[in-house]
Amino acid sequence: MLLVWFIAWNNKIVATRLNRWVSLWYPIILILWFYPESGLLRHIVFPRDFDPELLLVETELFPQRYYFTVPLSLSVFTLEFFHAAYFSYYLLLWVPAVIAHHRQRSFVREYIFVLMTAMFVLFWITIVFPASGPIPLREHVIPEGIIFIPLMNLIYSIGETGGAAFPSTHAAAAIVATVYSCKMFPKASRFIILWLFLILISTVVCTFHYTIDTIAGMFSGTLCLLAGKKLYEKIS
Repeated sequence: MLLVWFIAWNNKIVATRLNRWVSLWYPIILILWFYPESGLLRHIVFPRDFDPELLLVETELFPQRYYFTVPLSLSVFTLEFFHAAYFSYYLLLWVPAVIAHHRQRSFVREYIFVLMTAMFVLFWITIVFPASGPIPLREHVIPEGIIFIPLMNLIYSIGETGGAAFPSTHAAAAIVATVYSCKMFPKASRFIILWLFLILISTVVCTFHYTIDTIAGMFSGTLCLLAGKKLYEKIS
């Protein structure tokens, strides 16, 4: 945060390339701070998580318990693949926009605004309706793995504070990133949509989310996309 303030102050003196880069990308960088903080604040309104209620709905709609049964039926190599897909979500948020920002800077700014709108809506949902999802079950159904399983375990051990399972931030943000990435690179749309599909499946296969978490994330991401785009058009 101090770095952002310093560069903002320095930008009044000289508009450097670093200043322009930070002014464009620092909102996404701050997700690294806001995401765990929202989890730490999740019991301010209600003193507990709402997993029991969500599990009732999950069991009623999906009695197969995909978040539990599917990983048990897969080999470690298949689970590595899906964990790689889950990890690639972080690349989807960044890579297409970074590649496109030199020739589509205004469009990338719109994307970042809409993405952050969706993120902050989901952070507030985490605070007022916390749910931790099936993550505690991972130690029982997910093997130690080779590369991506340990990598995701490490990431979650560092940045996961709980409570952000419903709706799935992964699903919601991936929807927003996919729509804008397809507009930035229309020729790669099929590949990007396949990328999204794998990310959505991996949220359940890797036992990070209940199925209803991912479905709710898809709907909330779509709604935030539409609302955020209209809001950006009004204020820009």
